[in-house]
Parts: sequence; C-alpha cells; structure tokens
Amino acid sequence: MVQAAAKKPDPVAEKAKKEEIQGVFVVSGGKAVFKKVETGITGATDIEVVSGLADGDQIITGTYQVIRTILNEAQVKVDNKTPVVAAKS
Repeated sequence: MVQAAAKKPDPVAEKAKKEEIQGVFVVSGGKAVFKKVETGITGATDIEVVSGLADGDQIITGTYQVIRTILNEAQVKVDNKTPVVAAKS
C-alpha cells in the first residue's frame, strides 16, 4: 500500500487565511454587502475611513459581537430610529 506524505502547512498561506481585511458592511438592495476600506486615524470609539466608501453608502453599525456575525449578502432591515433611553429616577 502506498501512502501520500502528509503535506506541511505553508506558514505564509496560513497567515494570509487568518489575516483580517478592514472593511464595513453597507446596505445594498436590502442586503448586507462587505466593502473593503482603508482607514486612517483611529480613536477609542471612532475610525477614520479614507477610502472604499461612496457618498450615500449606508453603513451597518452595532456592537463588535453583532457585526462579527453578519454574513455577506444577508437580508437586513434598516431601522434608523433613535434608541429610547430609559429615564433615570
């Protein structure tokens, strides 16, 4: 019986698979569409987008945990209502 030698993983290819692409999800035709962007200045809560978006693009926002679960081409519903904040007593 002949057995093929186990192929060693290529470290460069493995790194490329894991490398994250900077981008945002925008709404297009009722679906979430991933767009690659280039960023500039980054603060604690804000990130400057220097290229990759067009005027009028609607960016999908949310917590990190929620955004990480969005799939490209997933159906989305736009809700631009201001969140209601409970009054303090």
